[in-house]
Amino acid sequence: MSDPLKCQQYFLLEDIRGKWVSCGGDRSRMPEVHIYRTGVYHHRIKFSYDPNTVFNCPLWHRWGVTFFYLYGRIQLKYDAERDVLILSDYGDYYRAED
Repeated sequence: MSDPLKCQQYFLLEDIRGKWVSCGGDRSRMPEVHIYRTGVYHHRIKFSYDPNTVFNCPLWHRWGVTFFYLYGRIQLKYDAERDVLILSDYGDYYRAED
């Protein structure tokens, strides 16, 4: 797990755009994450447990906190040094290979 004190709470959404996969545990049980742009200032996150179960949620950036709602608020942090995305309820994610 990443050290939460070393992670950036303030980051550009452009820095985290792309596909991400879980760093640990059983990857078949952890959702894949895809962050993409929908407009000039709008980004969304796709959470997919399998091809038939996909949640598509808007990303919010308020008071220096980036988050989305999926049965509660899930916060995002980004470790730019290691290129790791941290989701508060799901752990560390690394950028997927193309």
